[in-house]
This record gives sequence, structure tokens and C-alpha cells, in this order.
Amino acid sequence: MASSALHSQPQFNVIGFADINYISADSNDADGFAIGQAVAHLSASLDDSLSFFGEFTATAKDSEYAVEVERLIVKYDFSDRFKLSAGRYHTPVGYWNSAFHHGAWLQTTASRPEMVKFGSKLLPIHFVGVLLEGSLPSGDLGLEYKAGFGNGRHSNIARAGDAGDLNGDKAWILQVLSKPRWSRGLNLGIGFYNDEIEVPESPSVKESTLSAHAAWSNDSPEIIFEYLHSKHELTTDSSTSGDVDAWYAQFAYRLPGKNRAWKPYARFERTRVDDTDPLLGAEALDYDGGILGMRWDFNPYATLKAEYRNEEFDNGGRENNFRVQLAIVLTSL
Repeated sequence: MASSALHSQPQFNVIGFADINYISADSNDADGFAIGQAVAHLSASLDDSLSFFGEFTATAKDSEYAVEVERLIVKYDFSDRFKLSAGRYHTPVGYWNSAFHHGAWLQTTASRPEMVKFGSKLLPIHFVGVLLEGSLPSGDLGLEYKAGFGNGRHSNIARAGDAGDLNGDKAWILQVLSKPRWSRGLNLGIGFYNDEIEVPESPSVKESTLSAHAAWSNDSPEIIFEYLHSKHELTTDSSTSGDVDAWYAQFAYRLPGKNRAWKPYARFERTRVDDTDPLLGAEALDYDGGILGMRWDFNPYATLKAEYRNEEFDNGGRENNFRVQLAIVLTSL
């Protein structure tokens, strides 16, 4: 019998996302329509334990589309307590970056929080390496862990080291989560990220980040609070250092009964970066913002969001902007 007959064929699943936006802002002379991201999720079960997942995006730029491999993960499940994978991840720092991936339809809001927006320099959005995760014996506490080891930030600090690390000091991650069995949707977590970053024309910088979050992911209500504290210091002079403090709080509530398609939401955000920070002090990343919005799920595969933002970047004065977003999901199932 041929070997191909001894094994079942891989089971594939494909999901697509897209969004179209209309944006109007005080400081933007180019108000108008904008294509967001076209996103493809491809997953495959290769056998009972081995699986593959890929996430690919095409993002509209001024004169072209930028195609990106966002996540590429091969995972082997030894047991519920021991799952080993390798590839490119959304770094498990905090909550949002692991809970909401590319595909605007997935998240309640039209936009991500400033501290975890794609391309953020505040924290490494992507991570390339290996990840060990699983459950911990904890009864009703529902404890889980994630431990990662791999390449840290690249010379462009908003990107991961996809083609290799810049130095021999690997980044590492540790996160402990609690999903109590007595509470549907509650997610508590604390995490730590450590790296040494090569900075062009400067000594390398040590980065230590502590994250904490509490999230209630029910539709009624949805409550998310996330806090991040980073310390950066020169490896050659620990007295040259600076701190980053950032947080956001988001509240949403899906209306009951015949109004269930509607979900109002609000979010408040703040970021502060020390001017003395050797990695981010010159990046003008201080931020204060608040948003009010409404999501309308008028179709099982499409949603319309209207979002008002009032925000201030690096003490540059308050500004207003308004966004309407149509987001869709397409699935092969």
C-alpha cells in the first residue's frame, strides 16, 4: 500500500478579512476613503498533534500594497500542558496583542489602542522564535503559561528579527494567565519581556517590560484594562536610562433583545515616555486619547463601525478625528 494511503489528507481552513474606511481629521488635508488591510488566515491540521497556521496581509500604501507575513506557526501538541511551536508570532505581551490579530472585524473597535497599534515602537508587536505554552494544575483558577525564546527587535525597532537576530542576546518572554472556570470570559494576566537591542550608531540598549491585564470578554459587558511598564538603559552605562508607562481601558456593551446588533463602546488611553529614555525618548510617543463609538453587526459576516476620537500626540494640542469602517469576514466553513 502506498504511504499516502496510510495518512489522511491535511484538513485546511481559510478565513479572509477586509475593511474599508472613511476618515476625517482636524490635521489631515487628505480626508477621504482608505482601504484597510486584506487579511488571509490559513490553518491546517496535519495530524492529531501537528498543526500549521499562517496569517498574511496586504496593506494599502501611497502607490502600492505592502504584502506581509504576520504570523507563521508550526505547533506540536504533546498534551494540554505542553504545546511547543516555532515561527513568527504576535508577541504575548499583555492582552490585546494576543487576543485580536489582523482583521478589523475581530475587534469591537475600528482601531487598536495606540500602545499596541501595528508598527508600534512601544513594544515589540512581533516575535520570531519558539514558544512553549499550556495549562497548569490549578483547579478552578484555570492557570495557563506561555514561555518564549527568540529574536528580539531589529535595527528598525518596530520590526522583529525575521531573517535573524542582530546580536547573540536572545529575547525571552514569560506570561502567566488565569481564566477562572467559575467566571465566563474573565482573563487575568501578568507577563515579562526582556531583550538587548542593537541601536545604530549607539551602544546597545537593555529592554525590560512588565505587563498586566484584566479583561472580561463577554459582549455584555466587554471590559479590558491593560498596563505596560518598560525600562530601557544603555548596556555601557546603566545611569543612562528611562521609563515608559502606558495603559488603556476599554468598555463596551452589546444591547439586549431586538437591539442586539448594536454595541456602543468607549476607550481611554495614556502613554508617557521619559525624555531620557535611550531607545524611545526622541520618538515623541507621549499620547492622551479617548474614543466613543458604535458597532452595528447588520450581517453575520459584516459590521459597520462609527468612531470619534479626541487625542493629543506629544503635547501637540488636542485634535479630533472621525472614522467610519466597514469590516467583513469570509470563511470557507
